[in-house]
Amino acid sequence: MPKDPAPTVTPRTAIIGAHQGNGVSVGGTGGKLSRSGSSSKSGSILSGRLAAIILVAAVLLATDWIPAKSYLGSVKRHLSDSYTAIRYLPTGFQVVAFGSILVAGFFTITAGKPYVVFAWNCFIKPFLKKKPTGIDSDEHQKRLEQFYEGQAEVYDVTRKRLLRGRSTMLRLCGAQLQQVYPAASENDVAAKTELFSKQPSVLPSPPSSPTFPNAPSKRTAWIDVGGGTGENIEKMNATFPISNFTRVYLVDITPSLCEVARQRFQRLGWNNVRVLCMDASKFAIPEEDGPEDLEIALITMSYSLSMIETFYPLIDRLAQVLSPNGIFGIADFYVSQKRSADPSRQLSWLMRWFWSIWFDFDNVYLHPCRREYLEHKFKTVKSFNGKNKFIKPFVKIPYYVWIGAKQEQTIPTFKLEAAALNGSGSDSESELYKCPPEVPLPAEKVLPVACQGNGHVLSDHIHGHGYRWRQPFDPKLLSRFSTYIYAFAWEDPRVDLEFMELTPNDRMLVITSGGCNVLEYAAKVGPARIHAVDLNPCQNNMLELKLAGISSLEFSEFWKLFGEGHIPNFESVLDTKLSPFLSPSAFSFWKENAGFSNLFQTGCSGLAIRVFQFVIKLRGLRDAVRRMCSAVTLDEQKQIWKEEIRPHFLSTWLITLLNNDRFLWGALGVPPAQMQMLIEEGTAYEYIVNTFDPVIENTHLRTDNYFYYLPLMLKYNPRNVPAYLSKEGYRALQTQPARLNAIKIHTDVIVSVLERECEDGELTRIILMDHLDWFSHEDAEAEIGMVARKCATGGRVYWRSAGKRPWYNIIFEQKGFDVKPLQIREGSTMYIDRVNMYASLWCGIKL
Repeated sequence: MPKDPAPTVTPRTAIIGAHQGNGVSVGGTGGKLSRSGSSSKSGSILSGRLAAIILVAAVLLATDWIPAKSYLGSVKRHLSDSYTAIRYLPTGFQVVAFGSILVAGFFTITAGKPYVVFAWNCFIKPFLKKKPTGIDSDEHQKRLEQFYEGQAEVYDVTRKRLLRGRSTMLRLCGAQLQQVYPAASENDVAAKTELFSKQPSVLPSPPSSPTFPNAPSKRTAWIDVGGGTGENIEKMNATFPISNFTRVYLVDITPSLCEVARQRFQRLGWNNVRVLCMDASKFAIPEEDGPEDLEIALITMSYSLSMIETFYPLIDRLAQVLSPNGIFGIADFYVSQKRSADPSRQLSWLMRWFWSIWFDFDNVYLHPCRREYLEHKFKTVKSFNGKNKFIKPFVKIPYYVWIGAKQEQTIPTFKLEAAALNGSGSDSESELYKCPPEVPLPAEKVLPVACQGNGHVLSDHIHGHGYRWRQPFDPKLLSRFSTYIYAFAWEDPRVDLEFMELTPNDRMLVITSGGCNVLEYAAKVGPARIHAVDLNPCQNNMLELKLAGISSLEFSEFWKLFGEGHIPNFESVLDTKLSPFLSPSAFSFWKENAGFSNLFQTGCSGLAIRVFQFVIKLRGLRDAVRRMCSAVTLDEQKQIWKEEIRPHFLSTWLITLLNNDRFLWGALGVPPAQMQMLIEEGTAYEYIVNTFDPVIENTHLRTDNYFYYLPLMLKYNPRNVPAYLSKEGYRALQTQPARLNAIKIHTDVIVSVLERECEDGELTRIILMDHLDWFSHEDAEAEIGMVARKCATGGRVYWRSAGKRPWYNIIFEQKGFDVKPLQIREGSTMYIDRVNMYASLWCGIKL
């Protein structure tokens, strides 16, 4: 068969010499890709028969079954005489050697053929042909076509492991689009998402029609720049059905890849997809598609930005055409600067040097200026830096996934939101994004698209859900903290609410911790403002995850994740549902830590839980613990504790472990300074006995004390949960957006947050938990002084302590507070709350 001529295309701004068929257009002839399926099948059959014949011959040749006077016998004798190693090898070794060679050969001509083609075209062929050296469109096209023409048919098969992050990017884009273009029902998207996460290769085709009853009547388009074979468009159909777009444009400069895409969409029958073989920087919506009212809702680039020679004009052009509501998604290789402001993307000098040079051989350019210019022209909505473990454990290729939006779509500050909530202020930005009054709405009421928040929680800014609660912070903190200490709060909010007399008009500052108490106050009362502060960004990531879950999940899904500690396919749920409501830093953190099997066994407190679970298993206490946690009466619970569990939990060696500074800080978050306060008032053994015994004697674990039920059973009891995990509390947070909008998350020290974010005399309730136990006298005086400035007259400050009468009480008095004890664990009052780990609870009233 004569060889087909290589296709050539002259790029223009319009559609180029196109094949017409089912609404698909492609430039070039793509002659090398015209084989029929039957010819490929017959070729495979012939290859298989040939391999079988060779295998039988080799086995016969390597054994003693061949007659010595036959032709094959003479061949074998000649080989043995010529290669003495064969003569002395046992027959079994000969069979294994020949069999291995034949298996390798069989794999090479059948299933392994695509990888052989890939290796030839990527690692050998480029050095045998002279490449075009120019940078204009023609030269660039020739260079790419020379590289891809021999491997276009096997491109998708051979790139699955190399080009990581594409599925993540598509899922993130689909999730963000659902916030503004909700063109499919939630059930439909959920079904497709589950299918895609389990079997990415099995996709519904043709796609189902839009079923969302209030879908916008806009004409929308998607531009896949450097889309190659069109696999991304087919994958996207599982997350955001292609039928939701009026037009989908695959723009690629390589004719051989475009021909594969044309055949793909012709097979799928997607008449709204057009394949344009042209220079992406010259792309314009064809006149026949009505560019005047066609909104570019999505632009994607999958491993193409790093291959474009002159990328500045392209990014400028894409910034012009993207809709104000649109999303820009990219997955690509990268290298970092020598010194990066973002420590999560920092690479070693070897990684920067090696991968830049390695990919340069294939005309892939990884200089960080590409990503930096991208982030300069667009605002970042989501970002993730990963390493593709291409060949474990040595080859790790850095890649990133980035989602952005138009820069001019600014994100309102919470001062504007507060003005909108209070009915004061008429800032134009606030008016632009203002939502309906934040009151429960009738079931039939339909909210504006910009306010739907995936059908649950109102939002007043486009693609800004991720910044809805989290405030900007110094990225240097990311390298200081690798995880959180607490996955759940360890202070009893019931006692807080009893003493605080909290009202909806109060403005609070609390320490984030596990975020449970923040949500408790929001669900039970709903204060006007809750400043959640923590220096550890990972603790704030935990609160963000809970807020994102409330904003995007059904209660059954939310319960699986936060009530039982695990939801199947968490990473897929993170991408498709939770991601729009997470800040970039929180999303990146959970993406890297998505492999947990139980959320409650993560973080530093998870280490303590694992230790106690190990003790339970080692001592054979699992059945006793289960019976104690399910005891019907308090007397039954106390008996099991006293006779079966207490002797093991209060053993000498376990007390010794708990008395270790490293374990106390690394697993329980108790610093040496706080431990010293405990020791000054008694031994570690006495403190632990005075903590556990009163809890068992006074609270029913099964129905009333989720603090200890959780670490023992590794899940919550539906009858015994924090308010946000109850159906009533969850419903209150979902249907009354003001309760969540009041939360503002700060990653900083308390003094800085108070000085920067709060007016003098603004706060009415401040909860400092136990963290003043950790401070030096100078630090405590500075913080208490700032608290006194920002606290309103009559406002209250609450703190717990490991000491019965903490040394810093005098500082509160000096700063103008009337200090009163609320609870002290001493004498006959050894039980003070359901946690019972602190020796005292205090209140200071601002005079």
